Amino acid sequence: MPPGAWGKIKVSKTGSANHEAAARYVHFSGRVARIRARGHSAQAARIALVRKLQELNGAEASEGDLTPLTTVAELGTFWLREKRVQQISSNSIKAYTSTIRNQIVPVIGERRLRDCRTSVLDRVIQDRAALGYSPTMLRKVLHGMFAVAVRHDVMASNPVREVARISRPRREIEYLDLAQIQEVRALIEASIRKPRPGPRPTTDLRDAVDLILGTGCRIGETGALIYPEIDLGAGNPTLTVSGTIITETGVGTFRQPWTKSSAGYRTLYVPPFAVEILLRRQVENGANPHGAVFPTRRGTWRQISNWERMWNQVVDGTAYDWVTFHTFRKSVATLIDREVGIEAAQAQLGHDDSDITRDFYVHKASVAPDLTLYLEKFRP
Repeated sequence: MPPGAWGKIKVSKTGSANHEAAARYVHFSGRVARIRARGHSAQAARIALVRKLQELNGAEASEGDLTPLTTVAELGTFWLREKRVQQISSNSIKAYTSTIRNQIVPVIGERRLRDCRTSVLDRVIQDRAALGYSPTMLRKVLHGMFAVAVRHDVMASNPVREVARISRPRREIEYLDLAQIQEVRALIEASIRKPRPGPRPTTDLRDAVDLILGTGCRIGETGALIYPEIDLGAGNPTLTVSGTIITETGVGTFRQPWTKSSAGYRTLYVPPFAVEILLRRQVENGANPHGAVFPTRRGTWRQISNWERMWNQVVDGTAYDWVTFHTFRKSVATLIDREVGIEAAQAQLGHDDSDITRDFYVHKASVAPDLTLYLEKFRP
């Protein structure tokens, strides 16, 4: 028997009209000992012994250990703790925490790991999807949690691996062509010139959009650009994407010194129109303690929600109210894929896998091989 397990329980009657249950138990060290418990009946003695053995098993496991008696809620806490040690972005941690707290714990939080079978988790994912929750995120979190249980020898295999996938109709990738981009730029210019009370409007939004179009960066990466990592004096000017903007409750808004993934840490060549924007901003804007390209008026980092609010004020009520900052990234990916190829688009956007770029960012139909020579045989 492995450590923490016990053998067959035998119950005998003692001389004092009580009953005694006994079983051999394997300690964490490997030592085998007989454990006993008494009760007024055979069933009471058996229940008392099982509780004693369970308590002994839990006492021998350290605080961070997982056992078959660990609950799903405790496994979720354990998994999140590992994710924080791995320096996952705080936005990802928030999404994982929300999924565990709102979708997993209320449904199976008190269930023991030994009772978590594929059928149970399949039902959880199917039921939550029917309520409108994202099955992709829920499946991802559950798979990660139970992978930890497998790694800690609590489970022989990951029960989430065989859960049925929920297919959804493929959404067409929305992007902007060159003419539409000029129309969106005109909307931004009109918003800048529009009379309004308060401080004079800045060119921050216009410049940020143009830099996204010139680099393919995310809005968080664009807002986190710093001049020490931009080389405008080189023959081919470059900038390095090395961080993103994060806002945490109780902490505030700050620049996280790493990107969404390892592939996101990249150096990009900057086209001439984007070089002009960076040079102008460096001259027109005063120095700030962070060396930020897009500081606020007070020299601090701008929240992503503020960028989104500024953008919504421009497009709300127009024909382009469907456009987001992510739409510009898709436009960049589509252009590069058509002109160069999918691998170049993947590298520019900072994706780990070209399949992500192809499936979610590039607008085009699959191209079949040229089979006209063979199909011509059907000529009437």
